[in-house]
Amino acid sequence: MNYDFTTKRLIAKEWHSFEPEELNHPDLESIVEKILVPEVTKTFPPMWQGDYDKKRAKFWIEELDSDSKALLVVAKETKKPIGIINFFKVGEKSRGKGTYLRLGYLVSKIMWNNGFGTELVEGFICWCKENKISTVLAGVNPDNIASIRVLEKNNFLTEKMDANGMSLLFEYDLKLI
Repeated sequence: MNYDFTTKRLIAKEWHSFEPEELNHPDLESIVEKILVPEVTKTFPPMWQGDYDKKRAKFWIEELDSDSKALLVVAKETKKPIGIINFFKVGEKSRGKGTYLRLGYLVSKIMWNNGFGTELVEGFICWCKENKISTVLAGVNPDNIASIRVLEKNNFLTEKMDANGMSLLFEYDLKLI
C-alpha cells in the first residue's frame, strides 16, 4: 500500500523513502532531534518527553518503526521537514464494517500557528477515504488545546477518555460522510 499523500503545501511520505534531493536535510535522526524539542514533547507520554540528541532520536525512530507507519512531513516549497505523522491499525470493526487506524501527528515548534497541523490531518483523512479506511482514532492529552482544535476543525468528535484516563480519544467515522 502507498502511504504517501500531498496537500496544497505539504508532502507526507514514508520517512525512510525520501531521496536526498527531496529534503534540505537528509539525515532522519538529525531531523527528528530538531523537531522533538521539549515544547513539542511536553504532552507526549512521560518516557518520550524532554530533550533529544541523535541517540535518543534514533531510538524513537526505531520505536515508531516497530509498531506504526511513520511519515515525514515536508513543506513543498522549501523541502524543509516540518512534522511527523504516524498511524497503526487497531483492528477491524465487528462484522467486517471496516478498518480502524490510530493517528498521531506533530508539527515542529517553529512551524506552529501556520495551519500546518490542520492541513496535515485533513490530508490524512483524504488519504483514508481513498484507501477505504472506516474510522480514525486520535488520542490527545487534555492540555494540548492546539491539537484538540486541529481535530475539531477536521470534524473529529470527542468520544471519551482513553482506557488509561490520560488522554481524550477523538474519532472520525468516515462511513458517516
